[in-house]
Amino acid sequence: MKPKPISPLPFLTQIPDWRDPNRITYSWDALWALILTGLLSGPENILALASWLSTYREPLCQRLSLPGIPRQATLYRFFWSLDFALEPLQHALLNWVRACHPEVDTGRLVLLAGDGKVLKGSARQGESALSFLSVFFHELSLTVAQTPQNGRHEARVLDDMLDTIRRVFGNKWMITLDAAYTESGLTGRIIEVGGAYFVPLKNNTRILKEWAELTFQYSPVTIFQDEERRSGETWIRTTSTQTEIPDDILLALPAAQTLIRREHQVTHRDGRVTHEVRFAVSSTLLTAKEAEDIWRQHWSIENRSHHRRDTIFHEDRHRLRQGAQGLAVLHGILLTLLHARTRHLTDLVRRLRHDPLAALNVLEIGPG
Repeated sequence: MKPKPISPLPFLTQIPDWRDPNRITYSWDALWALILTGLLSGPENILALASWLSTYREPLCQRLSLPGIPRQATLYRFFWSLDFALEPLQHALLNWVRACHPEVDTGRLVLLAGDGKVLKGSARQGESALSFLSVFFHELSLTVAQTPQNGRHEARVLDDMLDTIRRVFGNKWMITLDAAYTESGLTGRIIEVGGAYFVPLKNNTRILKEWAELTFQYSPVTIFQDEERRSGETWIRTTSTQTEIPDDILLALPAAQTLIRREHQVTHRDGRVTHEVRFAVSSTLLTAKEAEDIWRQHWSIENRSHHRRDTIFHEDRHRLRQGAQGLAVLHGILLTLLHARTRHLTDLVRRLRHDPLAALNVLEIGPG
């Protein structure tokens, strides 16, 4: 059973108030509550956020005991200022994760996923769109760390994030990655900081892939097969594992313990049959069933985070550059709260758009 998240507000409001003490109209707690409530309505930009808050001025002011609602300029300044508070924002986020999920300290293996995300709307003439590397925590459906890539290789960016991951999850975690991260430097660092990896072998590691293909000509240690019917198609997946690792793979990927072969056979509506075989390596001993579950979960970072941040919070259409990273962190937190309530997030956000008191309840905010 997944842990139920608690309100993030007590953690976020611990971030030092950066406003001029002589020009404060709204309390720090109330400002955070208003902004998070407004974001739950799924605004396409800051103007839409300001408009929504203005529309529901009366019930919001009454519930939060406020004299008024911040103007659009105040909201812009808030998000711009987040760029100078990213470290305390990350600290607040990680403290919230520990409070929501104290089991991270029990020694049970925690499964994470890493992947990049581009904010398409942030592109400008002469400036490329902002891109971030995200680390996703499956059990809370939450992006627990996010760092701008700034043109650097993904593996170098993730390397910089490993110490943060260790501080939160200790030495009992595994991260799944795509082929861009399949290299000795990064996988070695993951082992060095106490983690484990699960990485695919594709054409960028052709020699290693060929060694894996050769290894599976012998009998695998374990085999798991499942069948799924969806949209008129039949998917048969066969996953097998080997623990006899060739020396070339061990040299390239430190501490490798399991080779994984995953075969897809898809029967389409028109009777066509397509076939695909993929390989991966993990530094943990896995059965075929465990390997299949981990491999399939990896794409939750896309399906439960990146895609939903775009469809619900319109993140790929936001033109904000300054403050974009902080806004993305807040989107991730709100997604976790929504996931805890329903699988039908779009329907829930549509209802919250017309019911600000229900949105406040999602944040577990009582009467002021």
